[in-house]
Amino acid sequence: MSTGRRPVVEPRRRDVVRIARVSYAFPAGSRTLPELAAAGALESDPALLATFGFDRVRVAAAETPYALAQRAAGAVLARPAIDPESIGLLVYGGTPSPLAYQPGADTGDVARGLHTTARFKYPGARLHHELGLVNATLVGVDQLACTTLFAAVRIARALCITEGIDRALCVSAEFTPSEAGREAIWNITSDAACAVLIERGGGENRIVAGRTVTKGYYWDCDALRDEIVASYFPTAKHVILRTLEEAGWRASDVDWVIPHNVSRRSWDVLLGLVRLPNARLWDANIARDGHTLAGDNFINLADALDSGRIEPGAKMLLFAYGYGAHWTALALEA
Repeated sequence: MSTGRRPVVEPRRRDVVRIARVSYAFPAGSRTLPELAAAGALESDPALLATFGFDRVRVAAAETPYALAQRAAGAVLARPAIDPESIGLLVYGGTPSPLAYQPGADTGDVARGLHTTARFKYPGARLHHELGLVNATLVGVDQLACTTLFAAVRIARALCITEGIDRALCVSAEFTPSEAGREAIWNITSDAACAVLIERGGGENRIVAGRTVTKGYYWDCDALRDEIVASYFPTAKHVILRTLEEAGWRASDVDWVIPHNVSRRSWDVLLGLVRLPNARLWDANIARDGHTLAGDNFINLADALDSGRIEPGAKMLLFAYGYGAHWTALALEA
């Protein structure tokens, strides 16, 4: 009798790609839910948002998105030292120019900058220069919201295999403009940057499988808010189950779910739908960090690995949703 599962094919070493390192950077400041409500940055009652697992978010003041991106990327290369010339690819996704250079994501001077060549002062190219990535080519990723860093990793993985690149650096930096609200469908956003080092060859945190689904019908996130909420769970379940199928894993094989920091209650619902009987949810950062947009899963991965609770060989599932609309997942083996 057929089990309906694909046969597991052991990959060749040159086709194995892993997440070698992750580093992230937060701004110095933060605000609690009551402080955000007093500033008019929330749509919902802060008491309700607290029941969803949120407590505070990280908020930039003097820092710029670019400065945090540079700090996160520099840390990845520094511990222990990685030769910048060994990086063959830089994938940058996040706050574009000239907004990337505005303190606290202040949009005051952006309109003026868009009418000059300041719009061509790309943060990815500047990062390439200031980190000394002389042998790396650059790819910019945009329009993928909270799944931007997943897409960067997907591109890096593919090019490492097809072009023989040994190391790739993926960087995101996402800020909420200072005058904008901090809530998006009952989720509270933080400012942050995150960098992920991808390496070809064997080792820990091997990428086993990945799946992404885009449904462009939901491009107008304000007009289709209710439809997005309705489609979120069934599509998320589909993407997660297809990722497990591609990895050759059973639902019972998953040891850890490394989430994006959306409502803790929504994760209870989703985990009930996908039925991963042995999986634990790494949710330690939802209250402390809020939803850091593209960085969530990888920030949580770094903290989970540093905690010592992820045992060698553990099977980890990462999942995120982004406006656009995009659902994406990765299967990793520690």
